[in-house]
Formats: sequence, C-alpha cells, structure tokens
Amino acid sequence: MTRIALLLDATHVRVLPEPAGRAMLDVPWTPSEPAAAVRRLQEALGSAHSLVLVVGLGWLEIARPELPPLDASLRQQLLVRDADRYFPLPAAAAASWSDGLAFAMSAATLAEWVRAFSALGTVDAVVTLPWACARSGIRGLVQVGGGPGEIGLITVREGAVEEARRVPAMEPAAMQANAPDASKAQLLDVAAVLRAATDAVEVSLDAQLLDADTRRQIERRRASRVLRSVVLFAAALVALSWSADRWRARTYESLRSESTRLASAAEPARLALLRVQRAELEVTLLDSAARVAASGKTPSVVLARLGSVLPRDAFVQRLDWDGTLWRLDGSALDAPRIVPLLDADPVFTDVRILAASTRFPDGGRQRESFSIAFSTQGNASLSAGPARGGARAVR
Repeated sequence: MTRIALLLDATHVRVLPEPAGRAMLDVPWTPSEPAAAVRRLQEALGSAHSLVLVVGLGWLEIARPELPPLDASLRQQLLVRDADRYFPLPAAAAASWSDGLAFAMSAATLAEWVRAFSALGTVDAVVTLPWACARSGIRGLVQVGGGPGEIGLITVREGAVEEARRVPAMEPAAMQANAPDASKAQLLDVAAVLRAATDAVEVSLDAQLLDADTRRQIERRRASRVLRSVVLFAAALVALSWSADRWRARTYESLRSESTRLASAAEPARLALLRVQRAELEVTLLDSAARVAASGKTPSVVLARLGSVLPRDAFVQRLDWDGTLWRLDGSALDAPRIVPLLDADPVFTDVRILAASTRFPDGGRQRESFSIAFSTQGNASLSAGPARGGARAVR
C-alpha cells in the first residue's frame, strides 16, 4: 500500500502524492461535510492507501497542564478522561501530548473524519501539526494556518515544540503591535511536514491525537498486521526449510549419480592400477630375494654349509634366524670343537657360545650340548673346504 499524509487545515486538505516528485494536491473542503473532498482525492489518488492524518492548528485546543510524572500511555488516558479540566470542549475529546504541550479536539469530529477518509485507505495514524513540524527538521518560529480569522504560530527548538498558539489575523501595523514576532515567522514548509508525517504510521500511539475508540481501532489493526507478519514469516520459514530439504535431496542425488558414473568410468583404470601395484610388489619381492641370494645368506645356503662343516656326530635340535643373527642348538660328542670349526669357515662370522655346555649319557656314550650364535658373511665362497659328511638334524 502507498503511504501518504494529509494535512487538514481549516479550509484545505493538502496531500503530497507518491511517488516523490509529483505536484502537491490542494483540495478545498468543508470539515463538516468531508465527503466532497474525499471524492476529489479519490479521483486524483485512487484508493487502498495507508493514511496519516495531520490535524492543523486551527482545529486544536492548546493547553500546558501541570501533570504528575506519568507513563506516556497513562498521561494520554488522563488527558482524554479529564479533557474538560484542561480544554474548553463540551464533549468527549481526542488528546495528544507533545513536549509539554497538550492538544485536543472533539472526538466526534475526529471520528467522522476518520470514517470519511477511510474511503481512500486505512487511517493508520493521526498526529498534530506541531508534532509533525518538530519531526520535519523545521527550526524557529513558523506561521501556519489557524481557524477562521486567525493565524497559527509554532516555535520549534532542537526538535521539540516549544510553543504553539493562535492569534487573530490583523493588518500588518496592528499585528506588529499585538504580535511583533509574527512578522519574523517563516512560512510553513508543507512538503517537509508531510514527508515527516508519512513516517508516523509506526509512531507510538501515545504520541498521536486519539480518543479511546480510535485508539482501539488502530491497536487492532496494528495487532492484525503483526500477526499477519508473524504468520507470513513462519510460512516463509517453512517454505525455506522445505526448499532447503528439496535442494539438499536433489544435490545429494545428483552427487550420488555423478559419483556412480565417475566410479564406473574409473573402474578400468583402478583395475589396471591394482595390476601395476601387484607387479611392482612382485618385482620388489624378487629383487629382495635376489639380493639375499647374492649375499649368501639364504637359509638353504646356510643350512647346506652347516651340513658340510658340522661333524657327523652332531645333532641339530633347533635353528633360528631373525634375518641377521643365527642361533644353533644341539649336541655332539665334542661340542667345544664346533666353535672353531664354524669360525674357521669363511661363510660364518661372529661365532660365539650363548650357553654353557652340559654333558649327558646317550647309548653308553657321553654327549655334550651346545648353543651357538653366528652371522653370515657376504658373498664368501661356499665351496671353500672339504665336505665332511655333515650333521644330522633332529628338528
């Protein structure tokens, strides 16, 4: 909805249409019969607007009541309830408080205007002209329209209404004598006031010119707008969540399909890579076996050499190899001579006894146990020395 403000003077309604840049409308009206002016405004503006009514000084009773320090809402309720104490009004009043000044007008008249201008749109706020002047950036003394035969004077200091009054319209000489400051007053910038009032749609109800019934109407509309906004926000969140879930599901399905496609496309390459890796492992193992064989340290070579070096009466019960060091356990008729035999062979190095030899009888003869450790040496000639029949292996 387009938001517009209407200044209700004694004889004219002034409107600054949207969008900005359009000429201001100035429509004559009879306040007791506003329908004719409303029809002219409908022809020029259409309808379905959000309206702010700015009540001119000519319609306002002005007072500076001494009130106790109260909350803004309670202060307005007090002014409406006890309007006859502060304003010369014979019936119920709509009241407003602005910077220490109180303004009021007939509640019945205001209600009639609100009903009439509702043909243009929803009346969302009703403010006074002094309030709008203070929020428009105007500074100093301003001359505005008053009632019949009057002019209005509003003084604004530092964004606050300092004074508002009406004085009789007189000849310049008489005006100079009775209201010398009136000649120094600047003319009202109506466009600036209407632009400032346009933002009053969301202004606190405590700052508006309202009677009890009009306040309740505006409160209900605001509550309805808030509820509608909450519902729309919740619906937007649900839609966003649903959309996010759908997007996530579509994205997941798309990525899964792409992953399957890429996996199928890469399967031949993966199998080829596995074959290459197995071939490389086989080559590595073969190279390792060749190096071991070339070094003369393979178990079969060592076993064959041990069989040729050990005496025939020796029995090998256990043979261990950790990849570097060999351990030989067994028994012989003459265990001590095994160490020099191994040590004399060029294949074996670092020959040493690991445990003391023990004697035990075997078939009427004494045998001796041995536990010997040794290493093998490089690529020494395995044919050195004559074969001596070799030892017998028990284990």
